[in-house]
Amino acid sequence: MARRAGNGTRAVLALALAAAVAGCSGGQDPAGPPAPSGKGGGTGKPGGFTVQYRTGGNAERATAYLRAHRVLETAADRLNAAVRVERRVPFVVRACGSAEPAYDPETGAIDFCAEHVDEIRDRAAHTGRDGDAHTAAVLEETAYHESAHALIARLGLPFTGREEDVADQFAAVMLIGQGPAGETKALAAASDYALAAEETPFDPDDLLDEHSLDGQRAANYACYVYGAHPDRHQDLAGDGRRLTEDRAEGCRDEWDQARKGWQHLLEPHLKHAL
Repeated sequence: MARRAGNGTRAVLALALAAAVAGCSGGQDPAGPPAPSGKGGGTGKPGGFTVQYRTGGNAERATAYLRAHRVLETAADRLNAAVRVERRVPFVVRACGSAEPAYDPETGAIDFCAEHVDEIRDRAAHTGRDGDAHTAAVLEETAYHESAHALIARLGLPFTGREEDVADQFAAVMLIGQGPAGETKALAAASDYALAAEETPFDPDDLLDEHSLDGQRAANYACYVYGAHPDRHQDLAGDGRRLTEDRAEGCRDEWDQARKGWQHLLEPHLKHAL
């Protein structure tokens, strides 16, 4: 889903995270018969996550970027290596009319909107970040977030709390599970949420949205990274930093709850531990 407006601390969030990060084929039915794996090479493996590109409208720029960097193919391969899904779940890259990527339960597809890709790329360029590495990390987070919605719907997974928060937790688990490189990706996603919060003035109506505020999502991702490996991320906690000392004290528990929670939910469908 798109980034939401943040709170009054959004400028501090962006600065702190910047420092931390520095140290579909048209005409096809997405929910049709089983298809090859995410690699798209005709492997004959049924089900799982796949990638489709639809280049109509204004999708050419986003499609070219995603193809060149294999963002969705990489995410699909990691998902397929971890989780068994009987029917295919395609990431459909297309022009949506707005930057609102989402899982569509009616089609069984994840609409990966070209407008979202362009928005993330433009934000990275305007803030002087390493465009390709930063953008690819943020888009990979989006892919895992939306795949969580697909897994919840397709596998009938029970959960407590808000689904959007649970989906963020799955994305964090998939990223941080990649080791130090994945931790850097998770911090890039956190940085983008903080920047999105900085760009948009707070609107009280944002409190009614199903998503947490962007500033909160930025803090949550930083907390998961810190909780997973506090020894590697001491720079995230303390006065004027991304996490207060009080929040940092609970981050190990928050991370354990997120990882073990998804491990338990997916246990009958897992190919290996998360």
